[in-house]
This record gives sequence, C-alpha cells and structure tokens, in this order.
Amino acid sequence: MTSRRVHVGRDVRLLEQTDEGIDLEGPTRLRPGQMVDLILPADGGRLSVGRRAEVLTWFVVRLGSNGPTFAGHCTWQ
Repeated sequence: MTSRRVHVGRDVRLLEQTDEGIDLEGPTRLRPGQMVDLILPADGGRLSVGRRAEVLTWFVVRLGSNGPTFAGHCTWQ
C-alpha cells in the first residue's frame, strides 16, 4: 500500500500530538484506513519526514466559501 505525503502547516494544521497519534484539521481530504507520511516542521524552518500514520477518523467539521474543512485523528505506525 502506498502512502500519501501530508505537510503539517501547509496541507493541514496540527491540533494535538501524543505518543499514540495526532489530531489534524484542514482542507485536505483523507480517508480512514489510508496511510500517510506526515511531514512535520523541524527547528530552523527545515522540513523533515516525521512519522507514518494511519488515518483513523476524518470528517467534515465546517463548510465555508473555500469549501469544506476536515478534521480527524491519525494513529502512529
């Protein structure tokens, strides 16, 4: 199964991160069961590949003039 790269800070916004997973929000459409490679901002503005995660939940939280905003939880792999 191939995974999708998702840039935190560009494609989605970080809501909360724990040892078990990460909560995200943004216009990017993901689907439960999908594997994603999260690209997290590193110190000094550089980008580094964070960790692979599986999308556990992903749903619409708002509808606006720019389209839907999604949110959900991903578990670390």
